Amino acid sequence: MNKKKFILFPLLAFVLSSCLFDTDDDGLSNWLSDQGMPSSYKVQTVTVGDLKPVSAEVYRDTLPDQAMVRGLFGSVPGSSYDAVLDYRLDKFLDTLNKADSVKSYLHLRLLDSYYGADYVPSGLFPIEEELKVHVSWIVSEKLSVAEYNDLDNVTDSVWFHELESWTPKHSADTTITVSLNRSTNKNGGIVADSLLTIDMPKELVDEIHKSDGYRRLQIRLSAPEASHVFRFYGGAYTLYYPQLMMVAMGKKDYAKSFAPIREATIYSNREECSDCLVLHGGGRDSLVVEFPSKPIMKALSDFYGDNFPYVEGDSNDVRQAVVMAVLTFFKDDSKGSQEMNMPIFVNVASYLDSADTSVRSTERYRVNTLRVDSLGHPNVVFYKGDSLSLQVTAGLRDFINRASDGRTFKMSMSLGNSLILDKDTLMYDRTVSKADSIRLANGDLIKVASGDTLQVLFSDVDYARYDFSTIKSKPATLKLWLASKRGEE
Repeated sequence: MNKKKFILFPLLAFVLSSCLFDTDDDGLSNWLSDQGMPSSYKVQTVTVGDLKPVSAEVYRDTLPDQAMVRGLFGSVPGSSYDAVLDYRLDKFLDTLNKADSVKSYLHLRLLDSYYGADYVPSGLFPIEEELKVHVSWIVSEKLSVAEYNDLDNVTDSVWFHELESWTPKHSADTTITVSLNRSTNKNGGIVADSLLTIDMPKELVDEIHKSDGYRRLQIRLSAPEASHVFRFYGGAYTLYYPQLMMVAMGKKDYAKSFAPIREATIYSNREECSDCLVLHGGGRDSLVVEFPSKPIMKALSDFYGDNFPYVEGDSNDVRQAVVMAVLTFFKDDSKGSQEMNMPIFVNVASYLDSADTSVRSTERYRVNTLRVDSLGHPNVVFYKGDSLSLQVTAGLRDFINRASDGRTFKMSMSLGNSLILDKDTLMYDRTVSKADSIRLANGDLIKVASGDTLQVLFSDVDYARYDFSTIKSKPATLKLWLASKRGEE
């Protein structure tokens, strides 16, 4: 995808409250100390409005993911996920070869921790649909014992490269019906008990029926018309699921299950608009935005009365340190889509200079407790309000110090995990000491007992789609909190 030259975001309607720190005095002193700056420094604010990016580009990392712990299969708006399973088929094939007939099916067991979590509202992840599954496969030629044993030594990186140019020998379609059953275990917890049982296509069964000796079998499952992404246990999680069942039919039936030696999830982008700025949750998408230096330098020059950028000596401008920097964009959730109906964090990273090389570094999020207590977190989408405020402190600190070389300010954003408790200021899971009723971010009210674990962030990503394309013509606002190092200040 080529870089686009345009205005990306609109003017900030919301400005952070003056109470940036937990308390004006103690919070500021602690912050300065954490940054290695004397607490006697004077902190001032500068606002840069009407900040228009010089470029914005969406990057999509479609390299397959290792799925031996957790696999994905299905589709959501704008993207799809295929499951690929790699098996070693041993000399049981000799038995199959001699059988009157053969049948085969594949079990994929859905994740209990995801579909049966007691903090997830009932019915949030319905799985009741008739699913059309496209199955493609490759059965190898007969292998020697050494070749068969050497399959264990194939690295993920080598296999992933092969999967990027997947060329199956055969394919077929099958249809299954999936439903989710919930039950209660002996400890009173909710558990999910659901299997995707997929009958292997007759063409695949016939090919295996004619095989003998040692073989390698690779199966790829896709369901581009599915209405969900299904999450299932990978082969490393349990000895039993997922498993490929082979049954020799005859006077006496013989059955054997084969566990995969490796699994992968293949992410495919299905967006039809090449110029749109769309991010997908779970797909490792990132939106990289570059802002020009001139309006930021001019605002600093106007505020301090000094020349920016600084060009004397080593040209590193250390006359002030950025205590906090916040970029605020307009947001429009109306064109997005999600499964969980909960706010989603926007992860932020800035490009910093490291030994004259630009590296991307994740920004640390500092919670403004008073603001969150009353209004919720400002750095989430699918949430009330029309602004998105992202902290870019490390990036702006580095940028201002080195702006003399004409560099742009460069940052990236991606969709993170869902926020279960939208006004939680501690931001970590913890045990509650007394029974209480808790209001979730989606409005549901749940009861927690003493000793229960209160979960703040959902453990998995929401496979959401967020569209920034409608706000290309609206600028952003940058607010800087600066600790001055000038003279007596």
